[in-house]
Amino acid sequence: MSNPAENVKEFDDLVGKKLAKVSLNERSDSGITLSAIPVENEHNESDNDTWSHDSGASCGASPNHSKFATSVQGMVSVSPLSLRKTLVSNKVKTADIEDGTRLNQYLLKEDLGRGSYGMVKLVYNEDDNNLYAMKIMSKKKLLRQAGFARRPMKGGKKPATPLDRVYREIALLKKLDHPNVVKLVEVLDDPDDDSLYMVFELMREGEVLDVPTTEPLKESVARRYFRDVLLGLEYLHYQKIIHRDIKPSNLLLDDHNRVKIADFGVSQEFSGGDAEISSTVGTPAFLPPEAVSGVNDKFYGKPLDIWALGITLYSLVYGETPFKSPHILELHEKICNDDVIYPSTPKVSVECRELISRMLTKDPALRITMKDIKVHRWVTQGGVTPMPSETDNCQLVTVTDDDVRSCVKVIPKLKTLILVKSMLKKHSFKNPLTSSQGKT
Repeated sequence: MSNPAENVKEFDDLVGKKLAKVSLNERSDSGITLSAIPVENEHNESDNDTWSHDSGASCGASPNHSKFATSVQGMVSVSPLSLRKTLVSNKVKTADIEDGTRLNQYLLKEDLGRGSYGMVKLVYNEDDNNLYAMKIMSKKKLLRQAGFARRPMKGGKKPATPLDRVYREIALLKKLDHPNVVKLVEVLDDPDDDSLYMVFELMREGEVLDVPTTEPLKESVARRYFRDVLLGLEYLHYQKIIHRDIKPSNLLLDDHNRVKIADFGVSQEFSGGDAEISSTVGTPAFLPPEAVSGVNDKFYGKPLDIWALGITLYSLVYGETPFKSPHILELHEKICNDDVIYPSTPKVSVECRELISRMLTKDPALRITMKDIKVHRWVTQGGVTPMPSETDNCQLVTVTDDDVRSCVKVIPKLKTLILVKSMLKKHSFKNPLTSSQGKT
């Protein structure tokens, strides 16, 4: 039987050798937004994805969205968490040990990055010998940008406070349990300070494709990934959630080459048949005409996700987005008025191009629906590989008041134990949870 101390030392050595440059988005979402990028191969997703960072304009999206992946092999692995309920414990122990800080079964390791809301740490679960990503966030800064749970209140109930909405978001994310949606493993909340801790499964293989690229996916691979995204997005819509930021960098690969949807920072919950959306958030190059034309005060959420899915499929097979401009107004003009151009190379099948065109129909009322996409001949290879039915793919999740009350664990006094220790290790005397200024 292996020595735990030796395992930890081996873990430290492996992580030290394998971790590359890591970027962290400055946003308040509860999805994983880290990426281990070899320094010599670092690329932005697209000019349109980062325009707000360069120009100062903003549509609510953060620049350089990316995901964390590590190539650590051997003794450390990432366990498949789909179909496994999140465990909740009422007792949490902390300890300051020689190798770092232990929080229950988690050994807090490298400080992977920092943003305006807090930091993300790589953590090692001593119980299951797996790696996870722990986000440590500022609740005050998180609440200022909270935008997930927006279901209308019924029956004359008192409107939810921002903190109520964040806890409802956490409760919902903990209940979301699908093979094609990134799993929130655990949440810990210290009521005495500003910190909120969220533990996610770690997607080691990273995003499906770094766009733009001169090496797009083969059509057969794009189809396999696209089918996974369809199942995950259908599940979210079934749970009455509009993702609002579907794009390649928010689609992550697990150890089994399965695609999972991540990053719910701008997502919106709804009641009824569809969400009525009145704000423009997301990634500019992936927004539909109805969101950028300025004509509509409100538009529907499901067609918005379908449009982004079409841009995503185009990006997977061609390596770039169909509408491009460094200037946001010109980009909006192209999205609203330009036809989709299909390059002669790489060669893409007529069936795939036809599906993309139907997803990128300018009029949302005429845009193809999820139901029709699932039976499209390109998706099913002419009926040879049919998609699972909605009944087989989805199970409705409801969130009760008890779920909200029990969605977090209470942990004692971690600010000094974790944050000060991290600052000293990094030779920084700034508190990352209070010194950074969030973007407005």
